[in-house]
Amino acid sequence: MTLRAGRSFQALLMALIGLFLLSRIWSGTILLYINQRFVFLVFLASLGFVIFAQVLYSERLSTQNDEKHSKNFSISTLWWLALPVLIGFLVPAKPLSPSAVVNRGISIDAPLSARIEDTGVLLSLSPTERTVLDWIRLFSFSENLEQFVDQPVDVTGFVFSDGRLSESQFMVGRFTITCCVADATALGMIVDYPQAAVLKQHTWVRVQGKIGVMEREGRLLPLILADSVEAVPPPEQPYLFP
Repeated sequence: MTLRAGRSFQALLMALIGLFLLSRIWSGTILLYINQRFVFLVFLASLGFVIFAQVLYSERLSTQNDEKHSKNFSISTLWWLALPVLIGFLVPAKPLSPSAVVNRGISIDAPLSARIEDTGVLLSLSPTERTVLDWIRLFSFSENLEQFVDQPVDVTGFVFSDGRLSESQFMVGRFTITCCVADATALGMIVDYPQAAVLKQHTWVRVQGKIGVMEREGRLLPLILADSVEAVPPPEQPYLFP
C-alpha cells in the first residue's frame, strides 16, 4: 500500500476510535464499561484520537514522492485494530447479566476502594436513599451497628439464592465497578422474606422493609426484614460505583 493511502487509513481509524468513545459518552453507555470517575479521562483520550487523526490526514496531504515509499507501509497490523472498533459500533452496549454472579460469586464485604471517611456522607443520607453498597459500607466501618436497627430500607437489585441461605431468605445483589467492567464485583444483602422460595433467580426486585442485624461466621451483617418484594425492570444504570 502506498504511504498516502496508508496515512488515510490510519487517520480514518483514529477518527473512528475517537468518535466511538465520544458517542458512548454522549449516550451515557460509557458507564456500562467503566467507573464514572474515569469518564473525563476517556473524553480527553477521545479528543486526542480525533486530533491525531487530523495530524495524520495533514501528513497525507503533504506527502511527496508517494511512489518512492509505496513499499514502506504495511496495513496488516491496522486491521487488527480496526476489528474491535467495528465490533464496538455494531454490537449494542449491554450490562453484565445477573446470571454472571454464578461464575463471579457474590460478596457481603465492602469493596476495597471503600473508605472509612465515606461513613459520614452515608450517615447524612436518608435511610431509604441508601443502596446495597451504602448499607454494606456502613456495616463495615461503623462501630455502633445498633443505630441502624429498625431503620427503613428501600433497595433495588437482583435475586440471588444458594444453599447457604434458608428457605425464607435470599440475597438482593448489585454489581459494582471499581475501574472497569472486567473487575465487576457482585455485592449482596441477605433478605428475610417468607415468600423467598417463589422468587425467580436473577430477576430484578425492589425490596422494602427495615434493617436488622444478623451474625454470620462471627461477623455482624445487615439483614433486611422485608415487608414487600416487588418485581421491577432492570434499572438504566445497573451498576453501583464505589
